[in-house]
Amino acid sequence: MARAKDVVKLVRDGLGDTTSAARLREIIKVLKHTEVSKGLTPAKLVNLLEELGPTFIKLGQILSSRSDMLPQEYCNALQTLRSSTTPESFEHVKRRLSALYGEDYSAIFSDIEQDPLGSASIAQVHRAHLAADDTAVAVKIRRDHVKQDMQRDIQLMRRAADLLNLAGPSMLAGVDLGTVIDEFDRTVCEEIDFTVERDNLLRFARGLRGTQGVSCPAVYPEYSDATVLVMEFIEGISLEHVDALREAGYDLRDIGDRLANSYMHQMVDTGFFHADPHAANVIVRSALGDEERAAGKKDRGEVVWIDCGMMGELSPHERGLFFDMMKAMVFKDGHALTDLFIEWGRVSDAPGKKLNYGRLLQDLTALVNRYAAEDAYSMDIAQLLNDIMAILDTANVVMPRSFVMLVRGLASLQGTLLSLTPEISILKVVEGYVKERGTKHFDPIKEMESRTMAAVAAADKAVEIPGRIVNVLDMAEKGRLKLGFDLAEADRPMEKLGKIVDRLSLAIITAGLFIGSSTIYSAGMQPQLFGVPIVGFLGYFGAAVLSLYIIRKISKGD
Repeated sequence: MARAKDVVKLVRDGLGDTTSAARLREIIKVLKHTEVSKGLTPAKLVNLLEELGPTFIKLGQILSSRSDMLPQEYCNALQTLRSSTTPESFEHVKRRLSALYGEDYSAIFSDIEQDPLGSASIAQVHRAHLAADDTAVAVKIRRDHVKQDMQRDIQLMRRAADLLNLAGPSMLAGVDLGTVIDEFDRTVCEEIDFTVERDNLLRFARGLRGTQGVSCPAVYPEYSDATVLVMEFIEGISLEHVDALREAGYDLRDIGDRLANSYMHQMVDTGFFHADPHAANVIVRSALGDEERAAGKKDRGEVVWIDCGMMGELSPHERGLFFDMMKAMVFKDGHALTDLFIEWGRVSDAPGKKLNYGRLLQDLTALVNRYAAEDAYSMDIAQLLNDIMAILDTANVVMPRSFVMLVRGLASLQGTLLSLTPEISILKVVEGYVKERGTKHFDPIKEMESRTMAAVAAADKAVEIPGRIVNVLDMAEKGRLKLGFDLAEADRPMEKLGKIVDRLSLAIITAGLFIGSSTIYSAGMQPQLFGVPIVGFLGYFGAAVLSLYIIRKISKGD
């Protein structure tokens, strides 16, 4: 039931709302057209977001990687969303450039193509050349009014969520709409501020430094701000065009191996990884100069990661956990996987949720054994990861956003690799990476030093144990020791004990009524009914009713 303060909040927000009434009517019209009141299936959700426009398409793209917020089947459906919108006129582009560089932006760009290379919900990209050295660059320009439009739509989303909360349960059971909107608001604020992507590119480039045959576009911070991002223009062939890559003579297996190894390097070694590694976000450009190409030298090609607006990050501890997860999967260790996920995630704090360790261990071990019987080359890593997520959800283990993003990234990477050649197996790459890294980083001397230090630390703690025990006993003797217990599900035995006490109390009252009524009957008190004193008759009747009630409760197990 809606609380008074919720109604007051909704009315206050409505009175202070300055959003467009026309946009609100447009949204309501789409909601009626898609018949969301009759339920929201994954397919219907995708259609709804596409009809609502760029802001909601962006919402769907972000939520597609958040299986911790939405059921997995909805996330899978949302991954089909692709943001491709009608480009703005070049006059808007010129105004944006003039606002940043001054009226004569030709001092920065010797030329800029009017037709964009691509146009999405937040920005569009134009090819240009720097006036200083004629270098080809890609200029990403934020769409006009996109910030205001998205903030308006987010405000309308909040009002809609408030209305749904007042009306009752959400159409998506178990989904906290307020949390979803907050997450979207935070992500949009990052994506419309191009300084975030600028910093991503600089950091990503540092992480890829020293990796042979893999790179990302160089960025020009001196020409960029929150609304315009200037990057190196990558001339090459997208992984979407496999036939063109094959015709150009590239070794698809080699490209796939470098791509997969680069992704493992990002996750394990640097902890900063591309969160959307689908084929359109990778370009292969020639690694040869004109003279080398004329001499007939074989072009290996350079793998270039592009579109670094959405990146994932793992802390040093999480990187270690990820490597341990890959190792446990390679060596089919269900116990290690179970302990690892409990350490990495957290138990759901929702009412009635609890961790069943035995069930989690059993399910993960069965999963590992099932996939162990399959050939690694034919194994579906996306299905394996989805199965793991389903098991963790059943066990009420909630994984952090970083884990969800890497799961989605690995699943997307598998699709990209399979599009190149079916001979590539991400699990085979993982297995090779795990074994190579274990061998490469294994130093017997350092390992012995580490083990020795651990043994010394354990010995020091063991020496302290008697002293600690004496302190505890001394505190207990002086009455200064207090013990606190936090028993899991302690409320359940107490609840049963309460029922037993209630039932015993009723039994005592029943017995008292029966004995008291018998005493009154023996005394022959007046007036009487059917030869029994009326007070005694009522006592017998009450005792009979209570007896039947107690018998009924016992038979039902209450």
